[in-house]
Amino acid sequence: MRYTREVAGCQSICKELPVADFLNTWQVLRVCLLFFRKEQVFYIIMNAELDKIKSGSSAVILCGGKSTRMGQDKAGLLIGKKTFLQQIEENLKDADEILLSVKDRRDYPEIRARHVEDREADKGPLMGLCSVLKECSYDKVWVMSCDMPLINWNTAQELEHYLTDGIDAVIPVDRTGKKYVLCAWYRKSILEILKEQLESGDLKVKHLLGRMRVCYVAVEGLKDGSRKFQNINTREEYQTFTARSEVSLEKELHTDIPVVSFVAYSGTGKTTFLERLIPKLKARGLKIAIVKHDGHRFEIDHEGKDSDRFTKAGADVTGLISSEKAVLMENRQTDPEEFLKKIDGVDLILTEGFKQGPWPKIMLHRKETGKPMPLLPEECLAVISDVEIPDCENVFPLEEIEKTADFLFRYIQNIS
Repeated sequence: MRYTREVAGCQSICKELPVADFLNTWQVLRVCLLFFRKEQVFYIIMNAELDKIKSGSSAVILCGGKSTRMGQDKAGLLIGKKTFLQQIEENLKDADEILLSVKDRRDYPEIRARHVEDREADKGPLMGLCSVLKECSYDKVWVMSCDMPLINWNTAQELEHYLTDGIDAVIPVDRTGKKYVLCAWYRKSILEILKEQLESGDLKVKHLLGRMRVCYVAVEGLKDGSRKFQNINTREEYQTFTARSEVSLEKELHTDIPVVSFVAYSGTGKTTFLERLIPKLKARGLKIAIVKHDGHRFEIDHEGKDSDRFTKAGADVTGLISSEKAVLMENRQTDPEEFLKKIDGVDLILTEGFKQGPWPKIMLHRKETGKPMPLLPEECLAVISDVEIPDCENVFPLEEIEKTADFLFRYIQNIS
């Protein structure tokens, strides 16, 4: 039996081999080939796992504090019918994993998140952070204390955009200079720095920040940031927190109703168009709310009626309820965004006006008014017009209301 090995640049090497030796050699070659195949598969799996670690994120809730100023465990304070801790766990449900930093694994059995005990007791939040970083599956770790129940995953994702390559931490900071170091992003890769600092006996968070590459982000630049970033540390702060209607959980849950603003110059026919559109949407099974912007003073009270008398007596809010309808009148300046959050039990909120508002817009344009378009078509969700509109994907005729109704119905389905 002969075998030949040819290598580029070398002459052929021939050698006589017994059949048994040849078979042994072939077995070795088969093993090698299988090894290389498995190594290649292992390499692919490892790359996939590394990509997952890089793209995923962990969320950590710190609950190991003593709550000395509050006089009771802050994690157990109520917001609506849930505790702070239950609400925060719900807020973070879209994270790839949630870990709970605790003094004792038996604490908070009602919380499903994985419990991680501090490696050493009474070493402050840095020890809690160090203990959970060691257990996290992902490099990007969102860390927050148990006394900030209004911070949700959307806020975390806003801040995550700043956790770019080369940045170890993203810390929100408000206009007073307060740094929210326990409501921030950290990389798991800071673990060794953190261990070194703890081993030296240094428990100060500011010293840790000085050893990292930190990106500070203004709270006021985040959506609803000034309201959401509240530490509840004392009984007085908790009483103020619960007394404010704008921080109720129910109101937070109502912000998911889609809002679409219809904008046009006066005389274009917004009201008439919407009056015809609403029945079409109702026929599709949708519950509709509509809010009109009025640039002037208006009165809906009737002179001399009881509600009018209450308003004139100085009531900030006047309500009127019958068996068929109800109205709530804000007798003060009102933020349109906050006002719309009070609307519940509908599938779509339409507004007439609010050209400068933050909501998606459908523009009406009628050639005979002789006026230019109030917005650029590319700024709009759709345009309804009696002329051809270039550079706009969604253009519908003014008289064909069904097409606009179909578009809005699909729009709601796509974002729900």
